Amino acid sequence: SAFTRIARRPAWVRRAGGFALPGDQRFTKQQRLLKAADYGAVFKAADFKVSTPFLLILAKDTGQAQARLGLVISKKNVGCAVRRNRVKRLLREVFRQRARQLAALDLVAMARPGLSAQDNPAIIAMIQTLLDELARKAARSPRIPLSQT
Repeated sequence: SAFTRIARRPAWVRRAGGFALPGDQRFTKQQRLLKAADYGAVFKAADFKVSTPFLLILAKDTGQAQARLGLVISKKNVGCAVRRNRVKRLLREVFRQRARQLAALDLVAMARPGLSAQDNPAIIAMIQTLLDELARKAARSPRIPLSQT
C-alpha cells in the first residue's frame, strides 16, 4: 500500500513529504537573499557584473562565509509562470552546485527577454559560464581585510 511505501523511505525524505534532498544538497534559507535591503545593496553597489544577451548577474563581495542568491525573473521578460519557474529552478540548481566557488558573494540574477526560449542545456551552460567568469573575477579582485576588532 501507499503507506508502507512511504514508511520505508529514509526519515529525511518522509519529513519533507517525499521530495527532499540530503542536508548538504539543499538550497537553504541561508543561501538566499531574503530582504529588499539585501537586493538593494547588490543593485546599488555591485562589485562584479557578468552577462549574456539573456541573463545578467550582479555580485557584491560581503565577506561572509557563504554565497547567497537572489532572483529577479519578471513576468515581462519571461512570459508564463511555468517558464519563470523553470528558469528559477535551473538558476538555483547550478548556483547550489557551485556555491563553494562563490563564497562571500551576494548574487542577483536578472532574466532578460528571450531567456525562456532557450532549452534547458543551453540555459544551464549559460549559467555555468557566467558563474565561472564571476568566480574568476572575484578571485582576481583584492579583498579588503576584515577588521580584527
